[in-house]
Amino acid sequence: MTAIQVLGFIGILLIIGFLADYLFRKTSFPDILILVVLGYLIGPVFHIINPSDIAPASQIIASLALVVILFNGGLDLEFAKVLSSAPRALFLVFAGIVLSVASTAAFVYYLMHWGFMDSLLLGAIVGGTSPSIVLPLISRAKVPGEVSSILSLESAFNGALVIVVALIILEIITTGQTGNAALIIVEQITLQIFLGGFIGIIAGVVWLWVLTLMEGETYDDILTLAIAFLLYFIVENMGGSGVIFALTFGLMLGNGMQVAKFLGIKRTVVIHELMKKFHSQMSFLIKTFFFVYLGLMITFTQHSLILAGVAISLLLLLARYIAVVLSSIHSNVLLANKGLLTTMLPRGLSAAVVAEIVVASGIPNASTYPDIIMIVIVTTVVISAIGILVFARKSPR
Repeated sequence: MTAIQVLGFIGILLIIGFLADYLFRKTSFPDILILVVLGYLIGPVFHIINPSDIAPASQIIASLALVVILFNGGLDLEFAKVLSSAPRALFLVFAGIVLSVASTAAFVYYLMHWGFMDSLLLGAIVGGTSPSIVLPLISRAKVPGEVSSILSLESAFNGALVIVVALIILEIITTGQTGNAALIIVEQITLQIFLGGFIGIIAGVVWLWVLTLMEGETYDDILTLAIAFLLYFIVENMGGSGVIFALTFGLMLGNGMQVAKFLGIKRTVVIHELMKKFHSQMSFLIKTFFFVYLGLMITFTQHSLILAGVAISLLLLLARYIAVVLSSIHSNVLLANKGLLTTMLPRGLSAAVVAEIVVASGIPNASTYPDIIMIVIVTTVVISAIGILVFARKSPR
């Protein structure tokens, strides 16, 4: 494609993204599903775009989507809701991951006759939800604040946990050393969450003070996003969780008045609506390209793997239902919304990234992982899209 054709194509994509978003707000029909189908049509079906041509940019697109969507999600969260939702969100995270890994590993071990560690690895890869998909889905859905907070926190923690657990299992497979695997997993997870959250809090407080010095500047919103990108890079290179950082940094900036009151600071800055609108627009722009790209990556070649991926997705749905019920005990709001909470199980960026790492590792059957994982991603995204369509309208406000 020529440069002019690329510009025209981008324009068409953004118009479709706008119309899909408008349809979502008016009818609750998920825009994500429209974008994924569009990507599938222009790629594998009509071959307008060759997925291999944009493969080198996949990590950039995915990382941009993750940072912007999580940061924007943090801006819209309130401290009170986060603090009240955190215990249940953490319980949902651990219950969901344990049940998801166990059900997936049992399926491929007993029915597909994989090795035990290989089964655990696949279970770990698809064990958690994707914040880059969950947050755009619930951002415009009509759901109670408590439900929105729990889903936001859960997906952010899931993104960090799944990658750590999967990579440690992969290391055990490649080296053959089991050692203190459980202890290593706990240490790595604790370190990542602590570093990401701590730096997010400190950076948020400091940047709120910097924004008071730049009050009235035209491009403070662009500079804020640039700082989020830079610190995400630093946190990841320090061994922390960039996912947790992005959400925490956004949360601190979105609650500037409460932060100032807590620290006894007399003067602070409130994130103005223009800045929120800018970050929302950036989120829309990157979200559009990310989900079209996800559709481009869909392949339906081996029917047995398609059936396996769909079956695993249904097992994940059952496992999530159990985790949701357990985490909703004594909460009438959550129990009333258990249908929506259950269907919010999309797998996405974390699973796709680890799948590529598995292929590069060269372990036996490495090429099989991406095929199954992509089917799981697509199926769970469809389930989540249908869940929004069915349950968001019925959701008690």
